[in-house]
Amino acid sequence: MPAAEPRIFVNIASYRDTECQWTVKDLFDKAAEPDRIFVGICWQFVPGEDDDCFQEETRPEQCRIQEFHAKESRGVCWARSHAQKLWQGEEFTLQIDSHMRFVPEWDRVLLEMLDTCASEKAVLTTYPIPYEPPDKLSDDAIVTIKAKYFDKNRVLAFRSVAVSPKDSPSDPQPSAFCAAGLLFGPSAIIEDAPYDPHIYFQGEEITLAVRLWTNGWDLFSPSKVVAYHDYTNRPDRIRHWKDEMDWVKLNTLSVSRVRHILGVEKSDDAEVLIDIDNYGLGTVRGLTDYEAFSGVNFAKQTLDGKPAAQPDTPEDLPEKDRRSRVFTLIWEQNGWASKESRSGAGAMRSQTETIRRRLPEIFHAHGIEVLGDAGCGDLNWMAEISAELRLYLGFDVVGGLVRELVDKFTERNNHFFSVADIVIETLPRCDAIFCRDCLTHLTPDEVRRALEKFKESGSTYLIATTHPGGNNRDIKTGEWCAMDLTAAPYNLPAAEILISEELANTQKSLGLWRLSEI
Repeated sequence: MPAAEPRIFVNIASYRDTECQWTVKDLFDKAAEPDRIFVGICWQFVPGEDDDCFQEETRPEQCRIQEFHAKESRGVCWARSHAQKLWQGEEFTLQIDSHMRFVPEWDRVLLEMLDTCASEKAVLTTYPIPYEPPDKLSDDAIVTIKAKYFDKNRVLAFRSVAVSPKDSPSDPQPSAFCAAGLLFGPSAIIEDAPYDPHIYFQGEEITLAVRLWTNGWDLFSPSKVVAYHDYTNRPDRIRHWKDEMDWVKLNTLSVSRVRHILGVEKSDDAEVLIDIDNYGLGTVRGLTDYEAFSGVNFAKQTLDGKPAAQPDTPEDLPEKDRRSRVFTLIWEQNGWASKESRSGAGAMRSQTETIRRRLPEIFHAHGIEVLGDAGCGDLNWMAEISAELRLYLGFDVVGGLVRELVDKFTERNNHFFSVADIVIETLPRCDAIFCRDCLTHLTPDEVRRALEKFKESGSTYLIATTHPGGNNRDIKTGEWCAMDLTAAPYNLPAAEILISEELANTQKSLGLWRLSEI
């Protein structure tokens, strides 16, 4: 380490992300030596639409910015490449995502850990543990990256394993894999393995790991927590592929490039191979050496000598099983990353204060004594008010969740639970069908069919989530959009009652409709 305080260049790619400004603030606020931190940001935004991304400016004299209109963006690796070019000779570099929080003195923690690595060319990298904006940090855990399987495009996917800090080694451990959202090492990695702007997203991390390793760099999993990452599906979070109509072509070229670089399948397509000589593998160690070290065989698609193709995805299943698989995986893996409820952040008590107060009043005023809860989730907040109903019927497509609910609420004689797919099954007649934070995760076709089934039930009312002025875009099952049920293609009439959930930065509401008028 140089005698003087070493400088750190922080590389951030930000796509229309309101959290980036707070990431930069936290980065400087938590640094042991903030004067030595210099930030390079590739800002991709829409002027006039993304003004809320620029409410806070921290140490502008230490931030280098390259701005692009969002329509110019070609994906995250393209943006990281541009941000990386803002490096001005700082001794160390840290690559992060635009939605992060940090531990106190994170810069000192990283430098001290790097010194303990058993390599003169060490890189620290891992998946950061979660936080929920603005500053709700998860419990500390030490995360290592493992190979998961080869996906349908024959690109290696990763998984993470987390253990308590007390159960983890005291020093960083060698790893074969890296995470693009937390990567720290000497800035020579920028020169040895500059970021490839022609990889779109899929395959970013495995190609980076192999390129670093074949250039003589050794990867290590940190032994201490350094940072936190927002994995939530924020309503204001816009992904590039939702804006970019040509993303499928970009991704197709990209995965062909990844396969070519890693020896899975050679390509002679000029678009795939553009500028390939600048972004290929290193010459210090070979690809076969990496495969021996990692246990990965790219050409044979095996892990530790065993076939490792991706299991069937929900899209490969019959419709009756597809939605069950999607939401079961989300539930089993806590896919919405809420510590309080596996039904997601929307089921947290802090986000349901208003509706827990208002709904009993509405139930009483409209004679709602029998409630059918379509997509009931874990009742994290609903249990507080459902006891007062004459009959509560909970329906969910996740069988394991329903079994847990039956056991948990066995002493409530007015509670009954069933497995049901609201898109294809008609629920029993109720005074009201309640459907909060459920339709927002379905495709437009699935939403229309679910509404038809609700009407077929003969129930009197529908109480459902709606976002006035929201965006009814096309999504895959299990994704999310801020749908407005009164807009096309659903075109429900104005709600008889509209309850704002009174949450910051969102128009999320519960609407009440008479099903006979839908």
